Amino acid sequence: MNRKVLSKNSLLYNANFFKSYASKICAVVKADAYGHGVIEVVKILINSVDFFGVANEKEAMEIFKYFPKAKIIILGKSDNFSNLDKFYLTATSLEDVKLAIKLQKTEHCFIKLTVGMNRYGIDCKDFNALNKLKELIKNHTFAGFSVHFSATDSNYITKKEYQLFLKAKAFLQKSFPVCFGGSGAKNLPCDILRVGIGIYGYGNINLKKVMKIESSVLQVRTLEKGECAGYNACFKAKRKTVLAIVGVGYADGFSRSKSKKLNVFINGKQFPIVGNVCMDACFVDVTGGIVKEGDKVVMFHDAEIFAKVYKEIAYEILTRFIKFRGETRIV
Repeated sequence: MNRKVLSKNSLLYNANFFKSYASKICAVVKADAYGHGVIEVVKILINSVDFFGVANEKEAMEIFKYFPKAKIIILGKSDNFSNLDKFYLTATSLEDVKLAIKLQKTEHCFIKLTVGMNRYGIDCKDFNALNKLKELIKNHTFAGFSVHFSATDSNYITKKEYQLFLKAKAFLQKSFPVCFGGSGAKNLPCDILRVGIGIYGYGNINLKKVMKIESSVLQVRTLEKGECAGYNACFKAKRKTVLAIVGVGYADGFSRSKSKKLNVFINGKQFPIVGNVCMDACFVDVTGGIVKEGDKVVMFHDAEIFAKVYKEIAYEILTRFIKFRGETRIV
């Protein structure tokens, strides 16, 4: 049986870590909670965070179906502002702001300001746009100003962007709540801190990794020297070799690229993956170990290890596991 294993204690520990930086927390659970499983993550955090952030209406509706009382912020551009009764939406343009005012739902709408990311939002360097925004909102109360900093690893860039936001906010003359993201913005004063990958244990040494992926040994077989295994005879035994066949493959999010540089854990011992990963299975060289059919295999426990091997970022690794075929277990 393949399964994602989520640590409830680790997830709650991470949430509490960020609570020390802001009065309210928004846990970002877009992309199936960064591959962890959105329903399971929301179930754990529902009483520990103030908001859940998603990318679009579809993701919001998935949470709403199971947790109708959850406060959900749609962080991306929305084409359906009628949902302001159910969710908090994000106005990414002056037209969005006008629509929220027209619908008389401004208190459920955040105004997105861009200070350097330049992905969504009203440009804080555009005086003409800010002046129009100031006139639009002068008699209204919105849920808040929302900002995403572009490079929180850089103090210089973040400070520059933060000062730009403060200048724009002073010009707008509104004391709406301030919502900052992502996890690296924790040191900047705000009312709502949006926490993305940090809630899952990444980006700070004080955090705890939340997810492991486990499988099991389906079969153990012995190859003589010179025998091959896998597609295109990719693995050729240089000695008598014992292989464990494990029931996880690239259809579960384990990419074939450079997978032969990865190790798995069986009975607490590391063993290397060999050969080409198949769609739903892979080969593990367990020569010299004591491994039998049915043994548990820890395939994954740290996205940063995978990221170094694949020369990617932890976000890319984690979101691959949206495809993972198996149960999710909370421990």
